[in-house]
Amino acid sequence: MEHSTEKHMEDQPGHTYDFKILGRVYASLLFLAALMVGFFLLPIQRLPIDWLDLLLVKRLLILGCSLVMAAIVAGFLMGLKYEKSKLNSVIFFTNFAFLFVFLVFTLADVACRGIIDPSFMQQINWKSPVHIDSTADSTPTPIP
Repeated sequence: MEHSTEKHMEDQPGHTYDFKILGRVYASLLFLAALMVGFFLLPIQRLPIDWLDLLLVKRLLILGCSLVMAAIVAGFLMGLKYEKSKLNSVIFFTNFAFLFVFLVFTLADVACRGIIDPSFMQQINWKSPVHIDSTADSTPTPIP
């Protein structure tokens, strides 16, 4: 009877997963999600490091964790690891290359705006449009 079950599994399209593999994938995704939250909650303002932009390092670490999570999801849960044709894998990971290019140019633009054109920083109005009147009574008046 076991032989017929194996034959039946071979006739079905796709592939099956062992519960150990699914458990490892689930545990690794939970670990990476916890790691991302841990990186987000790091109090980097307290560190006395001036020569390195720690906020950028923090963002890159979080982005790296999310890319590893995406690779795990693509490999195991989307089945790209078990495909014989590598075309779908190439297309999938090419998307990350384009995402990297877009992020690099965007971060370079945001980081170097004031360096390249110092008058640009003077054009931005950094004052908030919200004005709070501190002399007004803070208790709300009831509506009749």
